[in-house]
Amino acid sequence: MLEIPAYTLIDKGTDKLWSDFAKMVRDLEWTSTDNTVLWATPQLASTKCVFAQNEEDGSMLGCCVWNEHEGMAWIGFYMTLPSLQGAGLGSEIWARALERIGEKNQVIGLRAVSSMREKYANGATPVEVSRIKKHLLTVDQMKEFCGRYEHPGRCLELYHEMHDDQREDLLRFDREVTGRDRSEWLGKFLASEETEVAVLFDDAKVCAYAAVSTVGHPELNTFKIGPCYASSVTEFAALAKWLVQWVEKFPSGAKIIIGILTGSAGERELADALGHRISDELVTLFSEEIETKMNLDKCYVPNNAHCHYDG
Repeated sequence: MLEIPAYTLIDKGTDKLWSDFAKMVRDLEWTSTDNTVLWATPQLASTKCVFAQNEEDGSMLGCCVWNEHEGMAWIGFYMTLPSLQGAGLGSEIWARALERIGEKNQVIGLRAVSSMREKYANGATPVEVSRIKKHLLTVDQMKEFCGRYEHPGRCLELYHEMHDDQREDLLRFDREVTGRDRSEWLGKFLASEETEVAVLFDDAKVCAYAAVSTVGHPELNTFKIGPCYASSVTEFAALAKWLVQWVEKFPSGAKIIIGILTGSAGERELADALGHRISDELVTLFSEEIETKMNLDKCYVPNNAHCHYDG
């Protein structure tokens, strides 16, 4: 039987625990998240956690991390050290997390790999809301895709070059598309050095935007596009063209992940054109039926951020 080192369950992360948390996610090569999420999570007031802390050296043995907003507990991470899987530690962490969430009577949501769907659906989150299907492209494949489309004729700017009024308008646009106030998370995400953001304007108002972020350890050389909220594949291609230029600043051989949400414009209009589908997909599960606030007609790629649910 696996022996668990002496530990304490604590409801607040230390610098050591958060560092171990980020390293474990990268070591596990979880490509559904990105480095901006790992950097921002400890800084957000909405972040809640349960850590199993090794009593000897203060290191992390496992954790559950979630964000609370609008009556929802959005669980982004639940994991234990690979060497302790099956020892029962995860169940104790999970029970403590659900106890804390239950004290506030919050709706629980999470995304799981398809192989774990049955486990979570048989537990606290039986309601399947959507799926995210992944596409994996090389830089050259992404450039070939973008080259098929003419520029939509709208002004394009990069976030780091925009002035404050434009940035406020971007937050307004995000609220209109997602139906949620994601400003706490976006304040970190949009300004992160691990993310590049391209924005389209129509008559000086934001009409579309997309972002790309680094994923995992540098040697993984992987990037994730998301979100892309737009009105056409042409707008997606115009934004992606600029994001690919940022990716090209990194070593050659980079891979780009694009997750497409079922029921969205991305599924209807982008998925087949993009191609290069891979078998890996995510299942969105909730504890009860929820209202879909997202304008799915403008969702070509969801943010799929562990820090805040968009759709």
